[in-house]
Amino acid sequence: MDTTVKVVSIHLVAAIVAAFISVSFSLGWLGFKNEALAFVAGLIILYVIGQVCQNLFGEEIKGFSAWLWDGILPFAFCWFILWTILFNYL
Repeated sequence: MDTTVKVVSIHLVAAIVAAFISVSFSLGWLGFKNEALAFVAGLIILYVIGQVCQNLFGEEIKGFSAWLWDGILPFAFCWFILWTILFNYL
């Protein structure tokens, strides 16, 4: 498989997990409601997954542009859209 497909897939799976964690903070499933903490949790997950992908595929992906289009934007779009859908329907 191409490295781009692997990196995007890893980030999308992490975005789904981040959306569920963000919803749990937003809806108060953990005993308190805090949307700001939900946002920060998603950013922390994005950073950790970025570091994991850097360790796995660091030599094959060069430059900020590749990380932006292959990791950050797919993560952000999937995370925000799924977080919004789950927040409104749960």
